Amino acid sequence: MTRCGDQLCLDGSPWTFTGVNAYEAATDWGVNAGCGPELTDTQLDDLFSSLAPNDVVRFWAFQALATNYTTGQLDWAGIDRVIDTAAEYGIKVIPALTGESGTCDDNEWKDAAWYGGGYMDVHDSSAWPASTPLSYWDYMQDFLQRYANNPTIAMIELVSEPSPTQSGYVCVNETQAAQALRSFFDTVGAEAHSLDPTALIESGMQGIGQCGAQGSDYGYVMGSSGVDVASYHDYGSDTMALPGYLSATLAAAHADGKPLIVGEVGTQAQDGLSGCVSDATRASYMGAKMSAQFAAGISGFLPWDYVPSNPGGGNTCSYDIGPGDPLISELADG
Repeated sequence: MTRCGDQLCLDGSPWTFTGVNAYEAATDWGVNAGCGPELTDTQLDDLFSSLAPNDVVRFWAFQALATNYTTGQLDWAGIDRVIDTAAEYGIKVIPALTGESGTCDDNEWKDAAWYGGGYMDVHDSSAWPASTPLSYWDYMQDFLQRYANNPTIAMIELVSEPSPTQSGYVCVNETQAAQALRSFFDTVGAEAHSLDPTALIESGMQGIGQCGAQGSDYGYVMGSSGVDVASYHDYGSDTMALPGYLSATLAAAHADGKPLIVGEVGTQAQDGLSGCVSDATRASYMGAKMSAQFAAGISGFLPWDYVPSNPGGGNTCSYDIGPGDPLISELADG
């Protein structure tokens, strides 16, 4: 996988992809502290076999999911299982190395100071039963050294939804936030490229309008040479095939010569429950989004979130996508 200007290429040819998020895929009870439900080997096989070759699954590859909660030492079993199973079925993956809020990882909310260099400090909170004894910087290096040149990895997301804010997404200073994000991608992205020159680094950002990415700041941040692929997260516009913020974000990314993927897109549904759209209606909404967004120039489209069984517990409108959901067929057709 390479970047071909503002598009992606696979084996030298233009490439676009669909797939799903399955954030919980690396949960491995007995090894790591987990995040979300564990997929059995059979359920993981079912996920990857339901997708077409070269489709993509995005998942959490956080330090807490690469650490044995008993020994406190790195243990890659959960992440290895995801990547190895994906390879068996010809599926690509996007591992995210941490998340903005610290949930399921170091429990550290990532403010402007963190993006400005705090990622080199250790944050190992007792509030989470896992252990994160390494700094983000050291963990990122260990991850890249282990998985460098792995053809199953489509791209690497340094942080899911990076947003230099105070806890609760309070944007204190837009200019400082933009500068902190740019510094982070310049430094950490460059280090990732030095460890694995073949890796594509994907921003994980939600798009124009978030803290540090308001107006022209999005283009400033995406201008970093440490970012290869821009991203957008599409929520709250169920019946709008091509949201205005996505169009603006796509234009800014392409102006910087970067491809853009819709790394998350979600519509809540639940069959037979009053107040919820049906799974079939959601699939129709998503089909319209895929058609319009790919036509506009996006490179990837990943709905949130695949679960192994009983989406939403069966009693609430939910973003969950279960086995046999008509959205899976819609993705294959797209």
